[in-house]
Amino acid sequence: MYSFALLKYLLYLCSMKARRLFYIVLLVLLAMPATADVAIKLKSGQTVTGTIVFQNDEVVVVKSAEGQRFQYPMSEVADIAETETVKEEEEKPRDDGQTKRVGFSLHLSGGGGIVPDCPAGGHFGATVYIGASNLFDKQVFVGGGVGADLFFMPAASQASAKAAAGTYIFIPLQVRFSAPFMQTKHAPAAGCSVGYGFCTRGIERGGVSASADLGWRCRFSQKSALFAGLTAGVQQTKIDITETIDNADYTTASVRCLWKVGAKIALQF
Repeated sequence: MYSFALLKYLLYLCSMKARRLFYIVLLVLLAMPATADVAIKLKSGQTVTGTIVFQNDEVVVVKSAEGQRFQYPMSEVADIAETETVKEEEEKPRDDGQTKRVGFSLHLSGGGGIVPDCPAGGHFGATVYIGASNLFDKQVFVGGGVGADLFFMPAASQASAKAAAGTYIFIPLQVRFSAPFMQTKHAPAAGCSVGYGFCTRGIERGGVSASADLGWRCRFSQKSALFAGLTAGVQQTKIDITETIDNADYTTASVRCLWKVGAKIALQF
């Protein structure tokens, strides 16, 4: 009988201690400040950031970082989200490959060099461009560059030949525009360049330089792409011709156009 009473008393003491421990833990949890801030977006467009103090189906109470309390009916609340999630979405970098940046482009071309009334020769060109790529949220390149154009002209059999035999070397300064027809990884593309080409031959002067190309563009990444296609262009050159007629010297300016057609390959990075 005494043993049963003693056991009952011990169970009572254990239950009292368990209740006290539960109350202590509950008080500690209530005293701890909430660490998860939220952003409450109202239907009016206003956004309030703070910690939710109280919330039910009818009302929400928010405490701001400055200690102010705001109460809003749930009917006026459009969305409630943790500020960390909102921040991650805002700071997430764009991954669409359309970020504006400075780009470089190396162009190599080769083919035939043509002058009217002269045998066909050869042509080789190399140009480096620097400019802005991914303009207008598209894979568009606009820039300027410098290069070298070499025309190899054979000896002419006609006395009225418009170009002397030999190698013509031009240093073109050009501006360029190029873009693909579709904003995909593989797409047809076109480009054009225009500028002035300086001639290195002492008796001749340079002139207008222009070219256009059409081909296929393959984008490897946001920073690199390869273009291959056909190109055609013209390089103007001028020479002063002096003739003596009746013991008098007459100088006339002769304008010639060197045409080039062939293949082109370009690397953009």
